[in-house]
Amino acid sequence: MEHYTRNTVSVSAYCKKCGKTTQHRVDDVRKGPCLECMAKQDAEIAARKMERAEYERQGALFGV
Repeated sequence: MEHYTRNTVSVSAYCKKCGKTTQHRVDDVRKGPCLECMAKQDAEIAARKMERAEYERQGALFGV
């Protein structure tokens, strides 16, 4: 396991989930999660929140 300086923000490393070399966040002094995987996950969460908000708005509109 590699350790990085405290000033390091990201590092290029192989991601098992993506199956390719991507940028990873550096947490404290160790390699953290893949930035691409995190972006995909954030997009999925935002999409689910939008769907839930849309459903709740429609439910109140029709008195369900």
